[in-house]
This record gives sequence, structure tokens and C-alpha cells, in this order.
Amino acid sequence: MDFLHRNGILVIQHLQKDYRAYRDFLNFMSSVGDPRNIFSVYFPLWFQLNQTVGTKMIWVAVIGDWFNLIFKWILFGHRPYWWVQETQIYTNHSSPWLEQFPTTCETGPGSPSGHAMGSSCVWYVMVTAALSYTGGRIDKSSVTLHRYACGRSI
Repeated sequence: MDFLHRNGILVIQHLQKDYRAYRDFLNFMSSVGDPRNIFSVYFPLWFQLNQTVGTKMIWVAVIGDWFNLIFKWILFGHRPYWWVQETQIYTNHSSPWLEQFPTTCETGPGSPSGHAMGSSCVWYVMVTAALSYTGGRIDKSSVTLHRYACGRSI
């Protein structure tokens, strides 16, 4: 597990250092994709727009939370912000510095991240649903434009 945690710390440091300019955007995306919004916001909204998408949203919530619970039982990993303080891997107070946000200040096991799993599932369903509404029209028009630009007849 230490190997996984150490690599996770490297990824977090990379994201926090190299994508600092996108901090507000990423926090916004995380807040919008918060799994707590599935039952109160996204399911009722999407179910009214399209029952299939609304049903997918509920299944994503149930199955995603179930898998996260199973993985937490198996891995029972510490949150990265706690792990760097408790591990003996880093010597002489050389533990890496990680910035903490309100969504990362939670109790309980943190590996794997339920927030990250749930949020990615929510965004996947919403983005694929939105693309399915516009995808057909965009693809046909772009093919038509490509054919006109290349001088081919339709």
C-alpha cells in the first residue's frame, strides 16, 4: 500500500503544482459533480429530460457507492494528507507538503476516494448524455463541411 500511497502523493503534488491556475475551475467541477447532488439535483432534473439518463444516474450512484465501499473495506487506506504525516517512509521531517481543501477534510478511510469516484461517474453520465443530444447533429454537419471543403460531392 505504501507504493500506491507514495505514487498518489506524487500525482497530487503534480496536480497542485502544475495546474494551480485551474484550481478554482477544478474545485467548481468537483463541487458540481459532488455525489451528494445525485439524488437531490441530477436525478430529478435528468429524469424529467430523459428517463433513461435519470435511471443511469441512479444506477451510477448505487453501483459507484457500492464499489467504493467494497474497495474501502479491502484497502482501508488513509487519506493522503494524513498518510504523509503518519508514514515512516519520509525521514527527518521531509514529508511532502500537500494543500488541503474543504472537500478533502473528511474523516474515515480515504483510499479510494469516494468523492473522486462518485464525481467522475456523475460527470461521465452527464457529459455522455449531453453529447448524445448534440453528437448526431454535429457529426453530420462536420462531415458535410469536410466534404464541401475537400471538393467532394455529396
